[in-house]
Amino acid sequence: MSVLNRLAIALRVLLIAASAAAVPGLAHAEWRKAETRHFVVYGNTLERELRADAIGLERLDQLMRTWFALPEAEGAKKLPVYVVRNRRDLAVVSPGLPETAAGVYTANFRDVRAVAVRGTGDEFLRHEYAHHFMYRNFPGSYPAWFREGFAEFFMTATVTSNGRATLGRSSPMRIWTLNNVRWLPVELVLTGRYDRSERDGRAAFYAQSWLLTHWILTDAERRRRMQAYLDDTARGVAPETALGRHFSMDFAQLERTLRAYFNAGPRYAELEIGAAIPAPTITALSDSANDVLLLDLNARDGGPANQGPDMLARAREAAARHPDDPMAQMMLARVELHWGEPAAAERAVQPLLDAAPANTELLLLMADARITAGDRLTNPDERERLYRQARGFLARAFAADPGDNRVYQNIAWSRRFAPDYPTENDVELWRRAVAIAPEVASNRAVTAEVMLKHGFVDEAEQVIQPIANDPHGGEIPVRIRRILGRIAEARAGAAATAPTN
Repeated sequence: MSVLNRLAIALRVLLIAASAAAVPGLAHAEWRKAETRHFVVYGNTLERELRADAIGLERLDQLMRTWFALPEAEGAKKLPVYVVRNRRDLAVVSPGLPETAAGVYTANFRDVRAVAVRGTGDEFLRHEYAHHFMYRNFPGSYPAWFREGFAEFFMTATVTSNGRATLGRSSPMRIWTLNNVRWLPVELVLTGRYDRSERDGRAAFYAQSWLLTHWILTDAERRRRMQAYLDDTARGVAPETALGRHFSMDFAQLERTLRAYFNAGPRYAELEIGAAIPAPTITALSDSANDVLLLDLNARDGGPANQGPDMLARAREAAARHPDDPMAQMMLARVELHWGEPAAAERAVQPLLDAAPANTELLLLMADARITAGDRLTNPDERERLYRQARGFLARAFAADPGDNRVYQNIAWSRRFAPDYPTENDVELWRRAVAIAPEVASNRAVTAEVMLKHGFVDEAEQVIQPIANDPHGGEIPVRIRRILGRIAEARAGAAATAPTN
């Protein structure tokens, strides 16, 4: 069921006019992690503050599951969330983010996580989790304004310890922007074709996306119309055409409507969500965390080549200060994999694996090292020899954790040069990877391609649609258009050969 249909069922609450208040900044201490039912939250802060972060996220998850009437997903992986001290720390994790960025959600081939800056309130934690919640529970082809507006709508949610919740409160930051910054033309909001390098333009896009989504989600009839609008735009219908078809408006009329809605005072909902949240389990990380944790997160993304020399120097220096520390050596292995030598990565991992032979992360790292080394070879027999060795580590990782999507995708990836690739078993491996982690957009294109090779046209279309009109999702538009073209050709071929009565 779509996100808007879920909302149509769930919205049965009183709507009241109001605004939100910011949360004061938090203090800095040693790195710890707090583990709950759905999250593993890391932060270099005081224990009570980390506990509050973890419980706050659990309450948000509880609120969203109640709101959308979603059951618990048994066996689902916990989302790692990292709370960093400031934007400088965030820049170490994800170089190239806008200076105003206060958080980032990542769902790629190697890692799924959220990172948010402490001191900006916990709204950004909720914002990043809302992205994850949407991608995991409602995979679909949503335009950028709706994805961001959805996250903005839920980021101001509040839940007290006795289960009283509010949803849809106004963010003071977005209210200030709408009052003081020139609005973008609605056409640029709906198409996402604004200048992302322009600070006021970015701020206006987020604020207007929040306002537009708020206007939609707080009215059942508008939700119904918007679902039809999103279905049309997912099929390639121009936003202006879909807007006229389903709302009987043009861009100018929609802007006037939104300005009137804003001036009247956006509303929020109050509801009761029930049970208390169990206390999280708090664990102190090793002393190396201050030196290596942020570098490790950077390396998991495999950033640009030009940061390689600096990353290698910093990683080797930090690992040398902590020669017996598993976290430091795993960080070094990831950095060596991306910017150094696979053999060096293996040297860092092997002693750890000897001590913990069933550790999934270590087994995945060893498999990654063998695949990376094989990718650099031109001799197909030598390359396949390393790939087979990688699959040996992956088989052990499967035995340790059959619920890790990376096991399936890496086995399939290591077979891509095999003469019989893709077999139906390869298709099943990719299918399983997408089912376990639907938020990892980068797996969808390759999964659709292997499905098409076996004639699974309908299934390929279902897999690719969530990123079909979404370049932000991690695949280049040319590749996606090529897949959609092949789907259209397959449909046309089937229609041409179908018997007629």
